[in-house]
Amino acid sequence: MSEPRPIVPTELNSQLSAELQSEVDFFLKWGYLVIEDALTEEQLNILRTTLDETYEKVDKEKQSLDEVRSDSHFIGELLEQDERFGFLIDNPPVITRIKAILGNCVQLHSATSRVTKPGATDQNWHRDGPWPVDPRGTPYGSLPGQINCGYFLDELTMENGPIVIVPGSQRALFRPPEGHPTFPDEKFVLAKPRQAVFFDGWLYHRGAANQSQQERRVCLMCYQNAWMKSREPFNGPRVTKLREEGSPERKLLLGSIGSW
Repeated sequence: MSEPRPIVPTELNSQLSAELQSEVDFFLKWGYLVIEDALTEEQLNILRTTLDETYEKVDKEKQSLDEVRSDSHFIGELLEQDERFGFLIDNPPVITRIKAILGNCVQLHSATSRVTKPGATDQNWHRDGPWPVDPRGTPYGSLPGQINCGYFLDELTMENGPIVIVPGSQRALFRPPEGHPTFPDEKFVLAKPRQAVFFDGWLYHRGAANQSQQERRVCLMCYQNAWMKSREPFNGPRVTKLREEGSPERKLLLGSIGSW
């Protein structure tokens, strides 16, 4: 009987093809990357249906608690909401590139979604990490510290509010400005369904106003080095089952390593 595969990879970095290395280099320089064919048509339809049902369920719960409805509905701990989200944990086109950038020893930071309603206003510029950037990096290489992967379920247009970024700003040694002033080199990422958009958590970014008559839906899977503390506990019944029954890679992604 063969020994079970270890949860911790035996190699930190994989050998990359020239094409994959080119994508890594682009991401490290500019702080973002658009991935084609990250979802099949079937997977896209599953996500749309599942997120709509989840949003309706959560919205009813909030109404029953008399919570104020906002123009942007955030859902945390997405993997606990419905088992149909589970394939996003280690979706091959995405996880291959995450490991190419961060190395093989990675885990989920969080799994969330956002439904932005018509009339939602411009978000302010922000970063996702509270700590400063050092041009020398960190002692054991945690730059980037967090990679966000957005699966936009609706085509992003200038009307419904694309994600706006400042390429290269992940290396800036100061915080983003308050509000949402215009940067001369800002970029509107007009993502299409079935694509995935990577962006460094330290990249200046924001969601633009939704001036259309349609909701804007996105699922966000965020990754980091496995020795960093995740934002979510990943201890609910659905995730616990996914972790216990998963491959060594999935166990690592869902936090099976209790200490280092």
